[in-house]
Amino acid sequence: MKNLNVLVLAGCFLASSIQLYAGDGSVYSRYGIGDIVDYSSSRISAMGGNGLALLTGGYVNISNPAALGVLTRTEYSADYQYQGFSMNDGSHTSYLGTGSIQSAMLAFPVYSEYKITLGFGLTPFSETAYDIRDDETEAGQNITQVFDASGGLTSAQFSFSLSPAQDVYLGATFQYIFGHTDYRQRLEYAGSGYFTTDEDRLVSLEGFGATFGGAVAGIDKALGISREKRLTAAATFFTGAKMDAKEERLENFITSKETTQVIYGSAKLPIGFALGLMYQPSEKIILTGDAKFQQWSNYTYLGVHPAEIRNSSRFGVGAEFSPSAAMGESYYRQVTYRAGTYMNASYLTLNGEQIKEYFVTGGIGIPMFFAPGSEARLNLGLEYGIRGTTSNGLERDNIIRMTVSLSGSDIWFTPSEVE
Repeated sequence: MKNLNVLVLAGCFLASSIQLYAGDGSVYSRYGIGDIVDYSSSRISAMGGNGLALLTGGYVNISNPAALGVLTRTEYSADYQYQGFSMNDGSHTSYLGTGSIQSAMLAFPVYSEYKITLGFGLTPFSETAYDIRDDETEAGQNITQVFDASGGLTSAQFSFSLSPAQDVYLGATFQYIFGHTDYRQRLEYAGSGYFTTDEDRLVSLEGFGATFGGAVAGIDKALGISREKRLTAAATFFTGAKMDAKEERLENFITSKETTQVIYGSAKLPIGFALGLMYQPSEKIILTGDAKFQQWSNYTYLGVHPAEIRNSSRFGVGAEFSPSAAMGESYYRQVTYRAGTYMNASYLTLNGEQIKEYFVTGGIGIPMFFAPGSEARLNLGLEYGIRGTTSNGLERDNIIRMTVSLSGSDIWFTPSEVE
């Protein structure tokens, strides 16, 4: 019962109006499994994160495994991202900037007759990071309440794609989702004679999930709407995942005695699905649009569904402009330009407010030449957005993300062909 009371008090404290002293990320990441990382590549991020139907070569599209079927060469990519959070609770502000490796992917075709392609990668699934402090005075004693956490989930994945018929692509990604998050709560006393009161919860999760995808190119021509194949439609389905959960709790109260409790159980990640379109009015222009939905009302942790967790949805559009892709053109005409926007209604509802995000994005792709026969691009992406509000005792985050990625292709492996 004592453990439950501590958690309830902590939840009430963080959900109410607080004095924001310092930050290590957004306080919103304390709920559920943290901030969901909806990242596919620097190219797609610069287009508003919209690329489910992006059936073009030159990079690894992990948002839809079916898109791997268009690859004719070995493709690789590595991404680094800087995130800056400017947090405002209505009376205080704080800023934090952090950088980390975002993902690493490799894909290669193995059988050209049916466009069978394999892919491997490692990418973040969710992130938790915050550090909230509040100074108070009780009975003449100065007390600092501290709530902080760090960690998240990672997805190690294997993808497979094929084309059973012309312009039809199918794929599947099998994911091992794992990671842990360390949640810490403590009271720090300024005066001597008091022990710091600590509670440390280490939550570990691991389990398997899968994403199935499909894409159909040239549906406008197939329907007789156009003479050329300009419109592609795509869809994906995430099966959800049943996760094994382990929670280790270490408590250190004013008696200075430590107690440890270990709880085993499970967590359930819900199903989700997404729809996407790509339209190419010309060889130089690509337009994309995605809609994504996930049934977080079915999320549970240790058999309990948190009251603040609700279904999520995301809508966005993006564009890419390539002056020319020909090798003989001048260098600046081979630079690709990208832009996009999206709105994300997150899985959080706090104090009667649904936490939403509004982002604008942009970026460029710069060709690089390492060796004859190789193709590489340095992709730069920039995102700026606002999450939340300062009304109803909540927090508004101004977020900036800058991504640098290297993507390239080479003839490392020659796919088999039918004789």
